[in-house]
Amino acid sequence: MFGKLFLLFLGVSLVTATCDTTKFVACQDTFADKLGIDRVYNWLNPLGLTLQIQDIYINGGVAGARGLNVVCNAYNSFVQCLSDASTTTFECFDIGYLLTHSSAPNQAYSYGFLMSMLQYQCGAGFYLASDNWQCMQRIYNGKNATMYGCITDFVLNAQEDPKRGCDYVQTGMDCFSKASTLQGCPDELKYYGCESFRQYSIPQFARCEKQCTIDTQFRGI
Repeated sequence: MFGKLFLLFLGVSLVTATCDTTKFVACQDTFADKLGIDRVYNWLNPLGLTLQIQDIYINGGVAGARGLNVVCNAYNSFVQCLSDASTTTFECFDIGYLLTHSSAPNQAYSYGFLMSMLQYQCGAGFYLASDNWQCMQRIYNGKNATMYGCITDFVLNAQEDPKRGCDYVQTGMDCFSKASTLQGCPDELKYYGCESFRQYSIPQFARCEKQCTIDTQFRGI
């Protein structure tokens, strides 16, 4: 009963999504293989997986492949794997489903947040980053610890005090935007940083209706 009350307190539907867990784990293993990382970095170790992905953005992949391409090719293959397995992809990334299959709420939220951000970075945001990849690589290289700190602070604070979640979303958006500022790089990357974090927060805090703008004046509606 306590578990159900906890989910309701966090604003999560008790009707969990349908996802074939066995197939999901197999596709997650393939995702790790394509990233070239250990399989222990999975849905039960989402912050570790986040850091591994940021490291790939910095260092690239095998034979010097661009980090963005490595991550997005792996992500797209992950999505295709779930589709081929007759599993609805985003049901496996659903917070309600993850909460019922993870050992701690922070694991479930962190994984759902990461997958939401990758959907943006490998979708609508891909060409903005790709066209400015040398800058993005330098940003991740110089601000890796800062950006990881933006994420871990948000995860811990938002789960500790979800009533202030929208404030923490704004803080994270501003944090990523500021981290994406680098001399010689276009201002549009501030938007990319902000939007990356906004998408990261959406699985739990879509209600906040925060917006990123190209002039980097990020305020909620």
